[in-house]
Amino acid sequence: METGNKFKQSILSIKNYISKRNTVSKRAAIQIRILMVLLSLVISILISAVIIKDSPIKVIVYLFDGAFSRPNKFLFDAAILLGFGIAIIPCFKMKYWNMGANGQVVIASAFIIILMKNLGTWASQSGLNNFLLILLMFLVSIIASIIWAVIPGIFKAYFNTNETLFTLMMNYVAVGILNYVNIVLSNGNSSTGQINFITQAGWLVGSNTNLGYMVTILIVIIMSVLVMGYMQLTKHGYEISVGGDSLKTAKYVAMDTKRIIIRTTALSGLVTGVMAFLLVTAINHSANNVYAQTSFNGILVSWLANFNPVYMGGISLLFSFLNNGMSKVTSAGGLGSSDLVYFVFGLIFFSILIAEFVIRYKIDYRKIEMKWKYRREKVNKKKEGVAK
Repeated sequence: METGNKFKQSILSIKNYISKRNTVSKRAAIQIRILMVLLSLVISILISAVIIKDSPIKVIVYLFDGAFSRPNKFLFDAAILLGFGIAIIPCFKMKYWNMGANGQVVIASAFIIILMKNLGTWASQSGLNNFLLILLMFLVSIIASIIWAVIPGIFKAYFNTNETLFTLMMNYVAVGILNYVNIVLSNGNSSTGQINFITQAGWLVGSNTNLGYMVTILIVIIMSVLVMGYMQLTKHGYEISVGGDSLKTAKYVAMDTKRIIIRTTALSGLVTGVMAFLLVTAINHSANNVYAQTSFNGILVSWLANFNPVYMGGISLLFSFLNNGMSKVTSAGGLGSSDLVYFVFGLIFFSILIAEFVIRYKIDYRKIEMKWKYRREKVNKKKEGVAK
């Protein structure tokens, strides 16, 4: 207990020497961010070279080769990261901490594969039937995702529950439902494999994976533009901004805060529903939980980009480059796990956090100097008293 109190006091004392900066020019802020990212990249390359026992130049070659050997995959990974980030931007702007993007995608995917599996034979009978199945899967995906997103929103609006814990628990429930659906549809196996592999019923772009990548990238870019316009140019976006600054202020100006919360979570569900539809029908043709890590990375990307979709696009490209490039580094070094990739991700995120701290806050060294001067004088007085 005493140790805890001392730690709390030390943290509080540190806060006395930190204050917000008044202004930092955009140019200076960009330069600080770029410098910190470059520094962390250099450190990552040097550490990777030591671990795989190769030269830093070779590590750089592996990085670029892994990232750009498959440009469509590189852009697709960035688009998925951006899509997850776009889904939670409205909620985070409102200070509703939605951690449930992954669960929303998972539950929507579960309903899609149920339709794909059970209506596949009917859809394969004609092109019209296949089109109707794809349309039905699209609508059901959006509806399921919106419902899954709105449930925590309703509890937050009416009962002021903790949305972070609620949405995280909803993620686990969604994964459990998907696992059960996979077992039922595959007669006891953990995965269905690619559904309707022969007929390709319910497949959005057939077996052309690169075309699936490009369709996904294009739709995510369109959604990003629409969400950015919604947030900046509409009344709803303004209400989200006001509610994020202060719910009391929003209530004071006669805004229906409950309605705003529910509507905003529904928007998140809409975006993740489209993401689930693309991932199942255009890319995987099955459903699993492989994008759980990506969904949480999307949260970090949106936060680090200060909820700006344009900046998010740049950060998503950076992390797609690192993910694909470091995978090549680990395989070239004969490493059996992705721990090195996660280490580099963590280092980059940490460097960006340091950059954001430097941009937004400053340390008052004068206060620190005065504090130490006071302590030295106090110690000296004690020594003089003992000597006397």
